[in-house]
Amino acid sequence: MSDLLDDDLEFRGGTLQLSSDNINAENAENSQNNTAERVNRNKTKSNANSSVLSGADSLSSSTSSFADARTEERRTEGAAASSESVQTVYPRYDVPFNSENIKDFFTFRKGVVENAIQECITALLFPEDGEYLGSWLLTEITLWDNEKERIVLLTSRLVMTIKYDFIAMKQLDFKKTYLDDLDTIVIGELVYPPSSLVPRLNGIATGVSTVVKDCVIDRLCRRPSSSNEDTKLFDPKYFEPRERNLRGVRLMWNKGEPLPLKTVWNPFSQDVPFLTFASHPIYWHKDGGPEEKAPFDMEIFAQKLQRAIEAMPSSACCIHHSPVVIQSYVGVTSLLHNKTSMGFFKVRGKFSF
Repeated sequence: MSDLLDDDLEFRGGTLQLSSDNINAENAENSQNNTAERVNRNKTKSNANSSVLSGADSLSSSTSSFADARTEERRTEGAAASSESVQTVYPRYDVPFNSENIKDFFTFRKGVVENAIQECITALLFPEDGEYLGSWLLTEITLWDNEKERIVLLTSRLVMTIKYDFIAMKQLDFKKTYLDDLDTIVIGELVYPPSSLVPRLNGIATGVSTVVKDCVIDRLCRRPSSSNEDTKLFDPKYFEPRERNLRGVRLMWNKGEPLPLKTVWNPFSQDVPFLTFASHPIYWHKDGGPEEKAPFDMEIFAQKLQRAIEAMPSSACCIHHSPVVIQSYVGVTSLLHNKTSMGFFKVRGKFSF
């Protein structure tokens, strides 16, 4: 009798052991399946975030209004800000210059931009150019990633880009681009190719300038801070790769064709079949509401440009809301050019140029 009981107990214990192993195996398989699904989802998301240089390989064509795109972007930015609010707060590098350096710009002075724009409208626009739609002071980004200060006039027929001397208050050069010639307009984040070294160089330059400013310049003018702040100054976070963190608009009339080598390798070429604009640095430091900032806002320009294109029945231009690729891979000269703001008229010590 005792032998039978022992056999039953052993058999029952074995049954329980087998059932627990099956459950663990099933849980392991389910966790592996979930992990595989998450990896596949991440891959699909990363593959979907391809960038756009021409209209042929765009992410998606936008048939909705530009205001909807801006509203969706603001929602995503708000969600990201709320998720990072608990983490360490680092300086924002997507705001060009600071409130002190921006006062050196001649365009920051009251009435300078308004007078210059009015002069350009009077001297350069004619009735055959179409209905006047608006004017802006924007930053033009060239093929070689150089930032330049430009006045932009928009009519129902053309976009006029004007190089203006804000020191001598005179026009230097202008270029007309007719809306009928445009085949693609891309509106979105300014990004670099994956193999570009520009974000890394920009991060190193920004980190060095931040440490020098906080450790050397500011320490000469105020009392030294605590040791905790000293360790924060040398945080590796400051030296991480920095993207532009800016939005832009690109107007193209190359019909999706690649640029010829004589244009790509010539920094003085005037045959570049596209224009790229971003908001002027004054936009982030201008006092007042949206009306005062509107002349420096690329978003307003892109919105009115889209409406002008849609109002033209003969236009075959495609409008895309996708990243705008800046084909710069090393960018040492453009880094020096942009960090010193050589494309803007400003006071530089005892000189102004």
